[in-house]
Amino acid sequence: MSLRGRLALLVGALLILFGIGSTAFAQTSSTGGSGLSISPTRFDLTIDKGQQSTIQLTLKNISGTDIVAKSAINDFESNGVSGEPRIITDPTKQSSASIRNFLVGVTDLPLAKDESKTITVQVSVPQNAAPGAYYGIIRYAAVRNGQTSGGSNQVSLTASVGAVVLVTVPGNITQQVKLVSIQAFKNITDNTSSSFFLSAPKAIGIELQNLGNGFSSPFGRVSIKDMFGKEVFNYELNSGDPRGVILPNSSRLFKDSVKGISMPGRYTITGNISYGSGGDILISTGTFWYLPVWLIVVLVILLVVLIGLGYVLYRRLRRPVHKHAK
Repeated sequence: MSLRGRLALLVGALLILFGIGSTAFAQTSSTGGSGLSISPTRFDLTIDKGQQSTIQLTLKNISGTDIVAKSAINDFESNGVSGEPRIITDPTKQSSASIRNFLVGVTDLPLAKDESKTITVQVSVPQNAAPGAYYGIIRYAAVRNGQTSGGSNQVSLTASVGAVVLVTVPGNITQQVKLVSIQAFKNITDNTSSSFFLSAPKAIGIELQNLGNGFSSPFGRVSIKDMFGKEVFNYELNSGDPRGVILPNSSRLFKDSVKGISMPGRYTITGNISYGSGGDILISTGTFWYLPVWLIVVLVILLVVLIGLGYVLYRRLRRPVHKHAK
């Protein structure tokens, strides 16, 4: 194989690897690198059983060529960390919280280069639907005009863009959240917590579990204090608009960047977390130690010096005393 051929093969492999690794992000972003942009990317609806509502999606072709936006409706589950949906692509598996049978009007959409179109989707809740949370994602993938989806005809290697639809059916809704843990992390992208750091931690993570049958959007105040009780930083949990959601019977790790941790010592994290109407408050604390490398080196040197001084003193005290004859 020629050098040019080998380089082409390597670039192709890297592109495929990148496409697979980016799928989870692309499926909920506004553009996703799939040749399409979609807005909005989330709908929160409250619909009584037997009633209906509508949502509007705007799709824009940013692929640079004429395409067909191929549609799909998928169930999803929480990934347990960031709140990004883990899409269930197997059409034979249907979640008990699925909205597949709720949606009418999700169709493929032809789009010329740079064209935008808005579609209206009807959301109808069956009369026999139990109270609680229902959810799914409407996905679109860009395919060249006159071609089928997949293979070399797909405009991009990434899977799709999508809009998450969250539907609450009123009734006997249980609100119950459990605070699982409150921990420090090296940085915002690191998912391994610790209680001992050689460099100042840059993120705090609070894991919450939704034990109810409805969506939960927790909120509250988190405070970090040093070993002398002085507050060095605080922030509001889940303060985005709209707030992040925990699916029923799922967990989510809310992670935020922090600063102000500069002096060595023991730090305490305190979280005051509310949910629902705010009547219930969960209070929890966590601790961590920040001992920079320079401090450990100084302490080791001091320890060695003290051991040396102790040894010298011991030798002097054990030295025999010679008495002179008179």
